[in-house]
Formats: sequence, structure tokens, C-alpha cells
Amino acid sequence: MDKEVVVFAAIVSVIVIAIAAIIEFSIPLQFVLAAVVLLIILGVFFPAWIEFKEYERGVVFRLGKFNRVVGPGLSFIFTSFESYVLIDLRTQTIDVEPQVVITRDEIKLKIDAVVFIKITDPKKAVIEIKDYRKAITEFIKAEIRNLIGNMILTDVLAQTDVINEKLNTALGKISGKWGVTSERVEIQSIELPPELVEAMRRRKEAVEYKGRTETEAEAIQLKLDIMDRAARKMSDNTLAYLYLDALKAISEGKSNKIIFPLEFSHLASMLSGKIPQGKEEKINYDELIKDFLNNYKEKKKEILEKEEKESEKAK
Repeated sequence: MDKEVVVFAAIVSVIVIAIAAIIEFSIPLQFVLAAVVLLIILGVFFPAWIEFKEYERGVVFRLGKFNRVVGPGLSFIFTSFESYVLIDLRTQTIDVEPQVVITRDEIKLKIDAVVFIKITDPKKAVIEIKDYRKAITEFIKAEIRNLIGNMILTDVLAQTDVINEKLNTALGKISGKWGVTSERVEIQSIELPPELVEAMRRRKEAVEYKGRTETEAEAIQLKLDIMDRAARKMSDNTLAYLYLDALKAISEGKSNKIIFPLEFSHLASMLSGKIPQGKEEKINYDELIKDFLNNYKEKKKEILEKEEKESEKAK
């Protein structure tokens, strides 16, 4: 509309100037008309000089038919019967909107992707496809649904690089027909269902708890093994001494009652008579330990004989 207004204003101006020239200078009418026609022709068919930057190209159409590709630099276009479409040759990004897809094991995922493309053939990008950006977006969305639908969740999470490569390869096979080169396709994010995220968190906690429990159990087992090996190397006198020392430590505590196993309580009562009651008398620990061991062996023998008799009666 602006172009038509300018042309109309120019024609009106030329006519007014021509009439004024005829009246003022008495110029013959045929000369004036010839000049007017010449000015109109120059105004209509005079080319427009258009600057195209280094990364820009212009696809020129003459009377609706492809004529040429111009740029970079200054290029002339006859705007009265030519038009052009500006093309940017720089790398472009297409943000594919997130979509919900279903994996082979029926898990719903929300996947977001981005595509990096570059126009290599301006003519094809204009003539072969109406909107290459929309076409690429829809193609990538369809390919994502197809790929993810044939994979299980664990494979999707572990093989994003493989998915990216497959998407880029598939896009490259068709984008060349549109004059577009696919540089790369990337999965930006994979959003899991909230209930699945919670289940995975609980599973992780359970695995960590299991690991801690196993470590603690191994530490206790190692401690018991060490104590067992140490105990095997001790003599009976040493074990008896340690037992009496433990009883002494227990008696010095805040508790006012100590419960002994039945057998040891009998042994303790046997030994009580051998402990001096007077404060001035000194306790002979070696003799006490020796008596303790003898009594312990006798008591153990009685218990074993009793168990043998009970087992014979049961038979």
C-alpha cells in the first residue's frame, strides 16, 4: 500500500508540474506529455537498491516466478514487478514444546527437545516447504513418540545420547529436500511422573539402609571373630580372672542387684566360703581362681551327665 501511495503521489506531482509549465512557459503540449510519460516510466521501472548482510540472502521472484538468489551486499530489485523473500543463513534453534509420551512399559514421560538447524539452500527453503520450522517441529515430535514408544523407561534414561543421534539422523534424511541442514537434536529434559519419583526415592533409601546394615553386621562379625581368636589363645586361668574382674566391675556400678546364670551362682556360692571375711586378711587370687576352675569343671560334668540321662530316658 505504501508503494502505491508513493507512485500515485509522484504521478500527481508530475501532472501538476506539467500543467504549470504549459501555462507559464507556453511549452508545446506534446513535449510536456512525452516528458510526463518518461518520468512515469522511470518512476515505475527504476530499480531499488537493497543491502543484504553477509548472513542474508534474498530469493527473488519476477511476476510470481523464481528468478534468482541475491546477496550479500547491494542488489537491485525492480520492485514494480519483482519481490523477494529474505533468508537468514545463521544457525537457528527450534524449541520443540514438551509433550507426553508413553514408553513400552506404559510409563508416561514428559519430554522437551531442541533442534539446531541451518539453511544451506535458500531457494529450496522458500519453494519446497511453506514453513520449515513448523514442519521440523512436528516431525521431531512424531519421531520422539515413535522412539520412546519402543523403549522401556530404564533404556530411555540411560540412552539419551542414542536417542539424540537417531533423531538427528532421521531429520537429516528429509531436511535436505527443504534446503535445511540439521546440526544436532538434543533431549533437554525428561520429566517422570511424581509417584514414580517418590517410589525411586524410597527405593534408594532402602538400598542405602541395606548397605549400612550390612556394613554394621560385617563390622560386628569382624569384632566377634577377633575376640574369638583372642579367647582361643587364653588359658583357663586368664578367662576365670577376666570373669571375676567383670563381676567386680559390675558390682561397683549403681545397680543394687546382679543376676547370674544358675550355674555360676552355684559356683559363686562355693567360692564365697573361701574369700576371707576380715578386712586385714589378704585374698589369694591364684588359689581362688584355681578353686573356681575346679568347681566349674565339676559342675559342667554334672550338667553333661544329667543331659545324657535325660536323652536316654527320652529314647
